[in-house]
Amino acid sequence: MKKLICILLCITAVFCIFSACKSSEENPPEDTTTEAETSEAAVVKKGITLGYFKDKGFNPYKTDSPLNRNLLTLVYDSLFIVEDGYAVSPLIAESFTNEGNKLTVTIKDELYFSDGSLVDSSDVVYSFNMAKDNSFYGKRLTNIKSATGSDSTVIFTLGKEDIFAEGCLNFPIIRAGDGGEKTPVGSGRYILKKKDGAYYLKANDTTTRKEEMTTDKINLVPVSADKGELYLLQTGDLTYFFDDLSDGEYTKIGANMVKMPLNNLVFLAFNSEGIFADESLKKAVNLAVDRVGLCDKAYEGMYRRTKSAFNPDWHIVSSVPVSENPYNTKQAEELLEKSGYIYAYSHNAYRSKDYEFLKIKLLVCSDTEAKLTLGKEIKKSLESIGIGVELIEKEYSEYISALKDGDFDLYVGEIKPGANMSLSAFFSSDGNASYGIDTKSVTAKAYFDFTKGAIDASTFVQVFDSTLPFIPLCYRDGMAYYSRELSYEGNVNEYEPFKNVYSWEA
Repeated sequence: MKKLICILLCITAVFCIFSACKSSEENPPEDTTTEAETSEAAVVKKGITLGYFKDKGFNPYKTDSPLNRNLLTLVYDSLFIVEDGYAVSPLIAESFTNEGNKLTVTIKDELYFSDGSLVDSSDVVYSFNMAKDNSFYGKRLTNIKSATGSDSTVIFTLGKEDIFAEGCLNFPIIRAGDGGEKTPVGSGRYILKKKDGAYYLKANDTTTRKEEMTTDKINLVPVSADKGELYLLQTGDLTYFFDDLSDGEYTKIGANMVKMPLNNLVFLAFNSEGIFADESLKKAVNLAVDRVGLCDKAYEGMYRRTKSAFNPDWHIVSSVPVSENPYNTKQAEELLEKSGYIYAYSHNAYRSKDYEFLKIKLLVCSDTEAKLTLGKEIKKSLESIGIGVELIEKEYSEYISALKDGDFDLYVGEIKPGANMSLSAFFSSDGNASYGIDTKSVTAKAYFDFTKGAIDASTFVQVFDSTLPFIPLCYRDGMAYYSRELSYEGNVNEYEPFKNVYSWEA
């Protein structure tokens, strides 16, 4: 009797699982796969299964879901792709020239969308305009002001010269006029399909990429708030997903995990218009902060040390020496005394000659526990040598208001430079990380000389290290999680999370 009950319970559980996966939303046309083909496929092993949020949609310019956006890199190709070392290679593009403020791209001949229509310059210009207005893709296109096209040629006009600007052209190319569609037509490796209420990806025979194909079908399962990616991975319903750990939470689970380096710079910036107009005080703080120690505590090892402000994995700076951790409290104290501060033993603190104790305002955004930890550790480091710190924790909107008002001496921040490794956010007057930075300084000039090709990376790094407009703390890492059944090489990056998907097997 017990065996019979167990069997009935198992059958009921299986029925509930499959029933829960059904979706009632409007979708792409139903697949016309024959019953015989479906039966034949059923005897093959389960295969790759990826997740998506069903309420977030499949339009790359409409969705606000990172999970769906990553998935859609399989459906939509871009002009360029990001390879190892953040090197940029043409994909839809055939060739390009980058001269002055003009970036000219030639599109490949006889390149087709999945519906058989030809990809031409009008599709690229249309997609650029969609990307430019998009909150996610628009950030990487700040310096590209406009695009015009004719036949197979597109000319992008830059605000400032940037010899690495092609790294920004990795936005999805959709068919012109499809911006309002639920699922625009693309030219990617896969086509979104639906059969019996379930979504899946089918290999696109007209794809730009001609790699040898092992995986011609990818199953899709909906992810929900109560049954997220980690849950579905552990139950075997999901094969792989990538998490940029933007919420600051790193979870260890019973599955395979591999670090995925991110292009996210975490930094500590000075307000040079206030107390940190004093260069010696700025350098003292740099020496008093143990970058390695505080990043270890905040990110649990999920970070990389930097080569100055640049991503340490960028091939352009591969020959630039790694900056040593400058942590040296003795030298920090010497610089404080050089600035005229006097150590008051009775208060274990430094004061000015006018008996005003040194105290700085440290502003931190409270949106993640990691950033709060950074703030607390920085405070602890500075107070240990006698620098008073007022730690100000604010929600994001109030944090931005305080930055705009200049109501800080130091602040902890994070930016994503883009595949062109742009630091213009710090050195442009309208940059979103230029708070308190002198954008007319010698460092700013050196940076834009570097992007013009007038000086090399080593020269800029030397100028940066001597002036120190901000302290690069680290570059964060994300995490790729995948099932133990997946044959996975891990040769991916955040811009191409499914780069070698054709070779995956599960």
